Amino acid sequence: MSSPTLELGREPLLRVADLTKVYHSKGPTRSDLVANDRLTLEVRAGEVVALLGPNGAGKSTFLRQLAGQLLPSSGSIHVAGIDLVADPLRAKRFLSVIPQESEPIENLTAEEHVRYFGLIKGIPRRDSRRLTDEYLATVGLTEHRGKLVRELSGGLKRRVLIAVALASPTARLLLLDEPTTGLDPEARRSVWATVDSLRSRGIAIVLTTHYIEEAEHLADRVLVIDHGRFVAQGTPQSIIRASEASGHLDVYGVERADPNARAMLSELSSRWSVRFRRPDHWRFDVADPFAAATVQELERLTTAGLRAALAPVSLEDAYLALVGSGGNGG
Repeated sequence: MSSPTLELGREPLLRVADLTKVYHSKGPTRSDLVANDRLTLEVRAGEVVALLGPNGAGKSTFLRQLAGQLLPSSGSIHVAGIDLVADPLRAKRFLSVIPQESEPIENLTAEEHVRYFGLIKGIPRRDSRRLTDEYLATVGLTEHRGKLVRELSGGLKRRVLIAVALASPTARLLLLDEPTTGLDPEARRSVWATVDSLRSRGIAIVLTTHYIEEAEHLADRVLVIDHGRFVAQGTPQSIIRASEASGHLDVYGVERADPNARAMLSELSSRWSVRFRRPDHWRFDVADPFAAATVQELERLTTAGLRAALAPVSLEDAYLALVGSGGNGG
């Protein structure tokens, strides 16, 4: 029985080509909904890919097809070179899924969880203790192994589920649907540390998230999906560079500003786009935050008694430029 440590491979663990999912309406209008539209993706061992998109953009539909829970309307999915639609039982041996709504069993210990489900998934009994130790260590649960699940924090419970997903003699691809939703910041970062550990061991991970910071921190590659299509993909920095997003100039102390400073802000708002305008905080979109003219305006505002700060284009700025606040259901 081999260790769960993997060698990085050259061939993609996941290959998706022209994947399309259409929900056909049976109502009088017979309006079909295209939830995924010709999506193509390759993921290799040790790579983390994050899907960002508004509610209803098609993230969960895509992940459910990758998990073999939903049949595509057209296109193909290959896991470890095996056609997931034509040979689902063999292909699913190489993947594990943690749905967003998953919860571990409260009256089992962390160790019992991993060992029990590992046996179900085919780990020989003679290897069970050794591999359970390895899986628990991989997700940082060794010191919590004997605790009942109900005694664990939210972040540790998610680690138990990840360890269970790994507890397979063949799993190489992990699918995570919003793995940190509902967790506090400390618990979220503990899950991030687990994902980083799995990446270093050669596990390929595809995850969906609503947290842009999470995608920026974890992902080797980010896919932005909107209305069922990938509208951008690449590293966070490449998406930022390719977007038409703006940086911004934040101005504080507006409520207490004198008339001259307020007049200056009004004049700026006639030339620059205002992202938002609150009683004490205005934000302007600026194409080049560090251009000489922009820096000169910042100095004028500061001289007028306002507090001002420039910020470069972020992944969030790029994301909002790509998808706005849209969503399409599905």
